[in-house]
Amino acid sequence: MNFKLYNFSRLFKASYFNAVIVFVKVICGLVISKTVAVFMGPSGLALLGNLKSFTETAISFTSVGYQNGTIRYISEFSKDKSQQNRITTTVLQLSLCFSLIIGVLLWFFSNYWSLVLFKSLDYTYVPKLLAFGLPFLSFNLITIYILNGLEKFKKLVVINSVLNITQMIVVVYLVINFNLKGGLIGTIIGPVFVFLINIMTLGNDRGLLFNLFKVSFFSLKVVKNMSAYFFMAIYSSAIVSINVLLIRNLIIEKLNVQEAGYWEAMNRISSFYIMFFISLTSFYLLPRLSKTNNFKLFIEELKNFYVLCIPLLLIVFSSIYFLRFFLLKLLLNEEFLPTSNLFFWKLIGDFISVLAIALVKQFHAKRMVKAYIVSNGVLNLLYFGLSYFLIDIYGLEGIVKSYAISYLIYLILVIIFIVSFFKKKIRLDTFNIMF
Repeated sequence: MNFKLYNFSRLFKASYFNAVIVFVKVICGLVISKTVAVFMGPSGLALLGNLKSFTETAISFTSVGYQNGTIRYISEFSKDKSQQNRITTTVLQLSLCFSLIIGVLLWFFSNYWSLVLFKSLDYTYVPKLLAFGLPFLSFNLITIYILNGLEKFKKLVVINSVLNITQMIVVVYLVINFNLKGGLIGTIIGPVFVFLINIMTLGNDRGLLFNLFKVSFFSLKVVKNMSAYFFMAIYSSAIVSINVLLIRNLIIEKLNVQEAGYWEAMNRISSFYIMFFISLTSFYLLPRLSKTNNFKLFIEELKNFYVLCIPLLLIVFSSIYFLRFFLLKLLLNEEFLPTSNLFFWKLIGDFISVLAIALVKQFHAKRMVKAYIVSNGVLNLLYFGLSYFLIDIYGLEGIVKSYAISYLIYLILVIIFIVSFFKKKIRLDTFNIMF
């Protein structure tokens, strides 16, 4: 009983800090989305969505790929300063190398990327700007991962707030004054200002960033330890971003850019209300499951998470559905009211996705790389494949129906992998005891 109460109190503490971070991020995101909706409309939102997906693919190599590994190993060596320096140095130097490689590809093939993202050569300056801004965006994210691993939650709240508020101010100002061009530029250069501000707000921890220049701290052992996490994160981020880009282009080709804007609006709203639940899986579940080695404790941790989250999900999602017209007018404008038709299936899909992603943290915790690759591959192939066929039958609604069906099959597949993992572990433990 004490174990249950202790774990539940830890979950509530993590939920509190996570809630503050998410609240600031959601408010800033809503302000940006409202500004973009008013000044640029659905078509502008769709083009910004393409840039967002493309940027997410790039940072999967330069920062996001190190998230789970950095948090885990910084936390594991919380009392070993020397090992922490090796981890931060290695991650920062890898990030810089990948940023430079991707930056060169962005700069010299800017015409190609402009055609892929915007169907026009008028935006060749965007990939070139991204080549410049990519290292700063990556270092901002890595700083957050390091602070998360060190469990410096108050400073984590400050850094996240600075990042989101600064980004909001830059994007909103440029969208109001320069429309689409301003939105595209603001999305990229915002992180540069954030990086400069972060150097000041980090205080005593700013020395972590200067490990970038300590070549002697680079460790191949750290690279090896983090390789599984790196591969899983890159694979997931890249395949999801590419899939979203393909589906958005599918909507544009089979319907029109206006419909793509409605779908992008639905995705943005979804990212706001689901953010708390998804981020809590990394904030709380990942470190807990990393220390859990038997099925009973695994079920206990998942039970605690589901007991807290499922009632909240039902209340929040039901409220969002019944208030969807009001929310669309408040957060966007009346031009986006057709998006209301997407809420039902999108909410069902998001509910299932939270249940599934909580379980998938076991893949990260126990380095279940094959299970992760197969399940995510199936999810994204199903999502695109079903979208390709259902869009002809149901129109834009077919995309969100495909989303819900894909995640239901994904959830079942993840459960099968986890049950198989523990059955195999029990057999190995029994064999070791016998011999």
